Amino acid sequence: MRLFSIAVYFIFSALLLISCEERRQDTKVLSYIAHSERDSARLDLNLFESRFHGKLFFYRPGGEVDSGDIRCNIQKDTLLGDYYYTPFGWGQKKRRPFVLLKKGSLYILGTGTEQVYMGIPHYIPSTVNFQDPKFIFEKVNH
Repeated sequence: MRLFSIAVYFIFSALLLISCEERRQDTKVLSYIAHSERDSARLDLNLFESRFHGKLFFYRPGGEVDSGDIRCNIQKDTLLGDYYYTPFGWGQKKRRPFVLLKKGSLYILGTGTEQVYMGIPHYIPSTVNFQDPKFIFEKVNH
């Protein structure tokens, strides 16, 4: 009887996990690049219905690279979340707020006033700004 109850538990758990999985909009990684004076950036996205995750790289003169993971919620045309990265390719990881605005096939990197709440940095919603962006990401065709 105990073996039967364990089997039912695992089947129920598997069905619950399958039903909760969010469907992807596209199964492949979408890559974008942006340039700003001597700096450049690469953005790799895995899109879902209401969330996404990916990688973000900032390249600066002298071989300096900030690289890390992004994860965000999608709210209409705005992607809002955080960037967990290693500055200059070494040292202790840092977390910063991250916001993108989707405009057609482009993504515009936004800014705002940062605030930390319960150890999690975020932008104060009323201060999010997409005017004069440093980076505008364009899709890379593979």
